[in-house]
Amino acid sequence: MLNISFYLHDPRAQKETPIVMKMVLGGKQLKYSTNERVHPDLWDAGRQRTKTVRRNLHSIEINAFLENLNNLAVTAFRDYQLAHRGKTPSLDDIKTSLDKKLGRAVEFKTDLFGFFEKLIAQSESGVRLNPQTGQPIHPNTIKAYVTTIRHLKEFKIFRGRAFDFDDIDLGFYQEYTEYLIKNLKLSTNTVGKHIQVLKLVMNEAMEMGYNKNLAYKSRRYVTIRENSDNIYLDKDELKELEELNLSLYPKLERVRDLFLVGCYTGLRYSDYSILKPENIKNDFIEVTQVKTHDPVVIPLHDAVRRIIRKYRGQLPKAISNQKMNDYLKDVGEMTPCLQKSVVRSFTKEGRRQQTTHAKWELLTTHTARRSFATNEYLAGTPTLTIMAITGHKTEKAFLRYIKLVHSDHARLLREHWERRKLRGSAISELSSV
Repeated sequence: MLNISFYLHDPRAQKETPIVMKMVLGGKQLKYSTNERVHPDLWDAGRQRTKTVRRNLHSIEINAFLENLNNLAVTAFRDYQLAHRGKTPSLDDIKTSLDKKLGRAVEFKTDLFGFFEKLIAQSESGVRLNPQTGQPIHPNTIKAYVTTIRHLKEFKIFRGRAFDFDDIDLGFYQEYTEYLIKNLKLSTNTVGKHIQVLKLVMNEAMEMGYNKNLAYKSRRYVTIRENSDNIYLDKDELKELEELNLSLYPKLERVRDLFLVGCYTGLRYSDYSILKPENIKNDFIEVTQVKTHDPVVIPLHDAVRRIIRKYRGQLPKAISNQKMNDYLKDVGEMTPCLQKSVVRSFTKEGRRQQTTHAKWELLTTHTARRSFATNEYLAGTPTLTIMAITGHKTEKAFLRYIKLVHSDHARLLREHWERRKLRGSAISELSSV
């Protein structure tokens, strides 16, 4: 098994000295430079981390990096075993993987795949930042990159000939999308996501001088997308869900209550699952969002206030997102109003398809956020106010996100007519006085 430790290059030095990571595997060892330095007085040999004291200004960042480096080495070990049917990697294999992920002295080719691999390595190491937010690339985004490059490599084998930046033209686009749709049987939105990533790579390579082919900028090089039939819970369904008696199922009761917190705050699960009493100040929830690092302030809804009282000033204890999704479906199955059938339409293999589900089967933690946005829109809350909480940058993206059915639009129009009629009656009464 891989054993990892950290130590100082010179623990008796009178000045800052390098921190070294030592990996031991199968009786062999390899020393790997962390590129971090610290004064011996500020090093905790027992914990193998820097001391978090006031004069050690960068201790938190250094310790976070050491923890990340440890995790990268363990992941490299496991990934190698998975890819080689349980075979144990050499320490050099692990070092190569670390160098790649950290973007260290690794010779990447300047072709399409070499550039793409460098982009992934820099994203994994935190060197490459999101140009819109200035924050490290989110792990889910990196997963999308990895899946896209895998599909491209498989397409190269399927196609029987190599391709590079200059080959990514409209003909390639048509071939590749057909392959993703017919051979891999991917849905329209998944195909669109892979095209979006490919265009991102082409654009970044163009900006850095590696790519001069601009065919991907053609209007016909479309990032295909269709509206997904994701559900939301309306105010009546939320009321029934809150009133559901789950006293015999305390675990499901906590899941239900935490989900409702998401429904009345509009936060992502990564945010509403870690809310603490100190985030609540003067009847407002103040939190810095995990995904975007943006601060957001949300008024405390009566339903959330009831839940906090129920848990004596606390919020329900959170569990993993996956477990939460599983238990949510158990809660939904017990809720009468969620037994109704929902038809989902989507395009797969180039054909329009439909599936029918009970509404509870489609419940996820993200349904909470979508329910908040849709219900507030239906209640007449200004779109910009809702977007300030959900983080949508454009009204177009927001309107695509919320889920309104035809009856919702009809009801909104009827309410608008009624308000207009009331205003007209009030004006007539004033005129007659």
